[in-house]
Amino acid sequence: MTTWHGPQPDLCTWAAWHEIHQRFELDWWRDALPKGHSGDDANFVARWRPIKEFIQPCGLILDIGCGPRPPFAPCIAIEPLAERYQRLASVSPRWWDDVTVYAQPAERFIEGLWGAADTVVCWNCLDHAVGWRDILCNMRLYGKPTARFAIATDFHEPFIGHPGFPRDEFMVEVTKQFTILDRREPFGHDLALLMQCRV
Repeated sequence: MTTWHGPQPDLCTWAAWHEIHQRFELDWWRDALPKGHSGDDANFVARWRPIKEFIQPCGLILDIGCGPRPPFAPCIAIEPLAERYQRLASVSPRWWDDVTVYAQPAERFIEGLWGAADTVVCWNCLDHAVGWRDILCNMRLYGKPTARFAIATDFHEPFIGHPGFPRDEFMVEVTKQFTILDRREPFGHDLALLMQCRV
């Protein structure tokens, strides 16, 4: 487990998110997609199969931080880089078929999505975010009372592309708002959780 030495303000600010982290993500995908990462259909389906078996998504799906290829389409996606991803040469327009896109930071609440989703997914997104606590609160508000919530995240000290957060702080916030139904660690990431809202 990574020892947490506290936040590095230069990487945990909105300025760093705009100027460093988002640029890093876009450049990373610009390089990775032509090399086959997420672009090969068979490998993409195989990679996401065990995740979908774990989550068992159903109904209206909200995917927060879906990256350049939304794996849960048809769905609603909150992805701040969506428009820029869609302009990448290696991104197929069909990947975004049947996806309603909100190209904004997930920390900003979207009124029209209040209580709309049956399944809310935030897979490998939170450790890339500055306001991860706000995202957790928003996730809860986006779900119907019976919604299932799925999160996968890593725990690192801040570095380029990952503002990061400590595991113990994350678990405190999660257990305030959600009841954990299933957990796997590791599961592609340090921790994967399947949850329902705490009543």
